[in-house]
Amino acid sequence: SAPGSAVQVLEEVSGVTAASYAPRGFDRLTAGQRALAYHLVQAALAGDPLYTMQTSRYGWPATELVIRLLAQKERLDPALRDRLSLFRKMLFLHHGIHDARTGQKLVPPFSQQELEGAARALNIAVPKDLLAGLFDPRVAPVVTNKTPDKGKDPILESAANHYEGVSSKDLESFKEKHELNGRIVKKGGKLVEEVYRAGGGGAPPGVGAKELGRVVKHLEDALALAPPAQQVPLRHLIAYLRTGEPAEFTEHDVAWLKQVFPVDYILGFIETYDDVRARKGSFEGLVFIADPERDPPLQALARSAQYFEQKMPWEAKWRRDAFQVPAAAAVIAIAATGDGGPFTFGGVNLPNAQRIREEHGSKNFVVLSTMDTRAALTSDRTIDEFAPEEVRAEIRRCAPHLSFAGTAFHEVTGHGSGKVNPDLRADPAELLAPYYAALEESRAERVADWLTGDPKTVEIGLLPDAGCARVFPAYAAIMQLTMLKSVPQGDVAEEDHLRAELIAFGWVKDRGAVAVEVRQGKTFFVVKDPDAWRKASGELLAELHRIKATGDREALKALVERYGSRINPAWRDEVVARLKALNLPRTIAVIPPRITPIRDAAGKVVDAKAEQTTSLDAYIAALEQAWAG
Repeated sequence: SAPGSAVQVLEEVSGVTAASYAPRGFDRLTAGQRALAYHLVQAALAGDPLYTMQTSRYGWPATELVIRLLAQKERLDPALRDRLSLFRKMLFLHHGIHDARTGQKLVPPFSQQELEGAARALNIAVPKDLLAGLFDPRVAPVVTNKTPDKGKDPILESAANHYEGVSSKDLESFKEKHELNGRIVKKGGKLVEEVYRAGGGGAPPGVGAKELGRVVKHLEDALALAPPAQQVPLRHLIAYLRTGEPAEFTEHDVAWLKQVFPVDYILGFIETYDDVRARKGSFEGLVFIADPERDPPLQALARSAQYFEQKMPWEAKWRRDAFQVPAAAAVIAIAATGDGGPFTFGGVNLPNAQRIREEHGSKNFVVLSTMDTRAALTSDRTIDEFAPEEVRAEIRRCAPHLSFAGTAFHEVTGHGSGKVNPDLRADPAELLAPYYAALEESRAERVADWLTGDPKTVEIGLLPDAGCARVFPAYAAIMQLTMLKSVPQGDVAEEDHLRAELIAFGWVKDRGAVAVEVRQGKTFFVVKDPDAWRKASGELLAELHRIKATGDREALKALVERYGSRINPAWRDEVVARLKALNLPRTIAVIPPRITPIRDAAGKVVDAKAEQTTSLDAYIAALEQAWAG
């Protein structure tokens, strides 16, 4: 309860509740570590616009336009000024003009005529294509369209800015060199890669050169303060962001994953959820410090990774026999930008490349600042509303442990587990696109479903007792029901974590392991027999890993199309109504603390202080200042 008690709701922005948390543990760092944290945070902030540029071709121009208008806010009509300020917050939270959770286009809180009138009054030109992007519902309606209408091309139907003038057919025989950090455009009838890079080291400036130049500068400042072991990956990261050479990022990953540092980070073009081909990485920047009170059970799980690997329900030939202890930490985020925030994940396992995971291991973070914030605002009342009465009290008792254990298993022994066939002709992510992310998220989550029933989970302190292990399936069913709120309109499921849970729910329901019951007018997902539920989850886990290990795309496509592509809108409408009646946040954006430098007489940063964010406006203003260098 102590971490949650420090959560502060800042404001509600068009259905999003922005909340902040205390920077617990920052004062335990040394002065040098706090100075290092400042520079790493500044690097993450400096790169934040890159993700807005990637979500659509309109996201960053819209942001720049609204900033320019608000710079002369005293000349704006007060009513329009307030709505422009609201839209500025929406653009920040969602990194552009599309809802960060659903991918659907946001509706500006003002008309096209009002915007054009204000711009004319301030002598600011607004391109016609930007107006169409903002106000025409037919233009760029969704960030990523993985299930377009028949005969439509998923790349052409997606607003994500990874391709320009390029169709799926164009790319059938094209092999890009810069999969994560490049764009593909058609120029003069030929496909050309445009590379995200600052320039330097023999490479010319590329896409995002201005922003990446600022990122590199702050990383160079951090390099001088980092411990020797951390300097190795940082040097490779700096070289990568300058030159864009993928080999440098591979070298970075191999050095970075070996251990958790007192002040650690994730920075670069990482996750591929926004690309229908699952090739192009979205920019993200996060900085972490450890939570010493809750880190020990996670370390015990990491040390037991080999034990749990041998417990996996898939064939022995796909179990890893040489298992390096994964680097792992329970952390507090002190920066979360780009694709990493402010809808920050609760856990992560990196690197994503299967070859690196198998040969060198992985690194895992359980982000307690995110989990604590969301739990403080929603957990108990959500359980009281959606848990069947017979398990309600036990779930409430166990909920903090269940959430932590589920996330820990998902990251440390989920994504990092298993082998694939050695003769697989490419990485599973490539062979199984556009369904791979849904498979990998479901596979990792099913590992949590499977392993929380193992007695060693209690033995190492990840769960407090067998009672909590027994009620885990009922807790998971609640999460699957309430996740339906993430599709506010229609019935199409595009987001991969949602697809993952739809597959799991459909699978276990078909096997009779979970029932849908209406009690006193309310729908519940009821797990009658936890053992049957785990058995069914284990069977699904074995099938998911078989698909990954063999590259069986047709089997995966069939699973997604049968279970994972549509939601039940009646259930969704009921969930939304019940949550609304409880006055619970529908979506939570987690706002990190403010990190400010302490300088010596010469202006050198020698220390830093961290303060909980108390104003969303002030946080956005500080972010814009970081963008300006």
